Amino acid sequence: MNRSPIAVALALASQIGQAAQGVPVLAAATALVSGFFVGRADAAAISAPEVVEGWLLPRYDTLLASAKAQQAAWAAFANAPSAEGVKELKARFAAVSDGWASVEFITFGPVMLSLRADRFNLFPERRNAVGRSVAEIVDDPTDERLQPERFFRLSAAVQGLPALERLLYDEGAEAALLSGPEASRRQALGLAIAGNLATIADEIRTGWGDRTQGLLAQLLAGKADPVFFPEPNALLSQIVTDLAGAYQRVVDQRLLVVLGKNADEAKPLLSDRRRSGLAKETVVAIITSAGSLADALAQGLPAADRASLTTTLQAAAKAAAGLPEDIGQAATTPQGRKSLETAIGAFKAAQAGIARPLASGLGVALGFNALDGD
Repeated sequence: MNRSPIAVALALASQIGQAAQGVPVLAAATALVSGFFVGRADAAAISAPEVVEGWLLPRYDTLLASAKAQQAAWAAFANAPSAEGVKELKARFAAVSDGWASVEFITFGPVMLSLRADRFNLFPERRNAVGRSVAEIVDDPTDERLQPERFFRLSAAVQGLPALERLLYDEGAEAALLSGPEASRRQALGLAIAGNLATIADEIRTGWGDRTQGLLAQLLAGKADPVFFPEPNALLSQIVTDLAGAYQRVVDQRLLVVLGKNADEAKPLLSDRRRSGLAKETVVAIITSAGSLADALAQGLPAADRASLTTTLQAAAKAAAGLPEDIGQAATTPQGRKSLETAIGAFKAAQAGIARPLASGLGVALGFNALDGD
C-alpha cells in the first residue's frame, strides 16, 4: 500500500494521540503534530461548507420540490380519483424515493432531529411494522390521527415512503384507492403521508438555510453549535464517514439481507422497494449520488489518487447498472446470485478504495457510522 508521507505521519500522530490519553503533555504535543498535518492536508482540499452548499443542499432542494409535487398530486387525486391519477401518484412516489435515496446516507444536520430519517423512510422495517400500522389506521373510522398536528406523532412505520408504497403497490391497492369502502380512507391516509413527507423535507431544508441565515451561515462563519457542529472543523470527517457508509448501506441492507447463505435461504421479501419495482433504481440512486460526492471531495487530491478514485467510482457505477431489476428474485437463482455477489464485491471495494485516499488526502479521520455495531 502506497501512502503519502503526510498521510503516514497523520496516521502515526493519530495513533500516538490515542495512546497518549491521560498524559496531558504528550497528548498536547501529538495534537499539535496532528493539527499541523491536518492543516497541510486541508490546504489543498475542499471545505465542509463547500460540500454542503454545492453538493448537499441542491439534493435537499430536489427532495423538497418532489415531495411538494407529490403532496399536490395526492390532493388532486383525493378530489377526483382516477386510474390516470394513480399513474401520476406512482410517478411522484418514484421521484421522491429517488430524491431520498440520494441523501439517505447523510446523517448530520437537521435530518438528525425528531427521527426525521426514520419517519421519512423506515428501513429496514422489523416484524411487518409498516403493514400492521397501515392496516390499523385504515380500519380507524375517525380522521383525528390523520390531521397534521397528530400524524407526525404516530409510529414512524405509517408516516413515510414504505407506507405510501403499500398504499400504491400492494396487491389490490389500486382498486382499493379508486372505489370500495376503504377508498376515501386510503386517499386520506395517502394525503396525510404525502403532507408529512413534504413537511419533513421542508424542515430539513429550512434548517440548513442559506449564506445569511441558518446552519449554512453558521458553518461558513466557523461557529460551533452544541447540537449540529460541536466542532465545525470535524464536519469534513463526518462527510467522508457518511460517504463510506453509503456503500455499506447498499451491501448490508439491500443485497446481503436478501442474498442469504444460498438460494434456499434467500429472503426476496426483504428486498427494498420490491413492491414498486424500484429496488435497482434505489441502489443506482445511492451509488450515483455517493459517486458524485466522492468526486467533489477528490477535487483537491493529487492526480494519481484522483485517477485511482475515478476507476473505483466507475467500477461501482457499472456494478449498480448491471444489477437485475428484481433484486429479491435474483437472490433465488444461480445467475442472479452471481450478479449480486459481483456487485457486493465492487461496492465493498469502493467503500475501501474511496475512504482511504479521501481520509488521508483531506486530512480527516474516519469515524463510526450508523451501521457499525449492527
